[in-house]
Amino acid sequence: MHKNINNNYFLADWLEGKLSDEELKRLVSEKDFTEYLKLRKSFDILSELNKPMDDTLLSIKKKINSKPKSKVVSLYTKFALGIAASLLLFLGLYSKFSNQDVIYKTAIGKQQTIALLDGSEVILNGNSTLKYNKKTWKNKRELFLDGEAYFKVTKGKKFTVNAKNGSVSVLGTQFNVNSRKTYFKVFCFEGKVKVVTKRKKEYILTPNRGVTVYDDVEKENISQKTKPNWLSGKKTFENTPLKIVIAELENQYNLKIDKNDINDKILFTGAFDTKNLELALASVFKPLGIKYQIKGNHLKLRTVQH
Repeated sequence: MHKNINNNYFLADWLEGKLSDEELKRLVSEKDFTEYLKLRKSFDILSELNKPMDDTLLSIKKKINSKPKSKVVSLYTKFALGIAASLLLFLGLYSKFSNQDVIYKTAIGKQQTIALLDGSEVILNGNSTLKYNKKTWKNKRELFLDGEAYFKVTKGKKFTVNAKNGSVSVLGTQFNVNSRKTYFKVFCFEGKVKVVTKRKKEYILTPNRGVTVYDDVEKENISQKTKPNWLSGKKTFENTPLKIVIAELENQYNLKIDKNDINDKILFTGAFDTKNLELALASVFKPLGIKYQIKGNHLKLRTVQH
């Protein structure tokens, strides 16, 4: 089937909520996805600003959703985009709502390599989100991370990664950031990075040095690694609370883990495989004497009684 017709099938399903943003992004080009986001945002804004137009907008959506079997279907999309864009321009709101944010999201257990506008590279780990504004990027290299990512930064102006648990600033270097809930870990592989934690404590990291923050603990780390182990299919931990290891297993394998019957504050040193669930579970729980039972994506843990 023609690409335009396919795209409009996807658009119709997306507008009806039958496809998620992530699913649509995998099915269409990045350019088309960006335009579709603008279209949806336009519909949402217009429905609030001009209630009497609801019937007209609904009619446009129905036309798109009718899925005709000829190329005429693409005209409906262009018509809808044209109306939405024209009205927003007329209202003086288009530039306000088209804020040029670029957002990347990875599914659980998936990775994505991203080329930034300055030639820097980011490898985004599973179940993570990265966002930046391409309009301001030239003057302010700033990103927002929720999850884990490995950065290879080209030299230039200050480069800042903001996360819920702290920030990392560099000029040009290679480093890894993992920020999930109350856990924050940064490791420097090349160059020098400045880390400011949520408690406003500052660390200057040089190669082979890192800092880990969780609960009330802040500690520096030393390692001879040349890159993050997760890039090679391993997730490693050193004296890390088991609850953090369990959270990483959930992120990697889309698991819901019941840990109510174990002590999740004990420290774990070791690694788990990011490609083989059975091997990963055995690597973490068997050395600790913890039994596990898996049903679907639910895992029940219990401590072995001696």
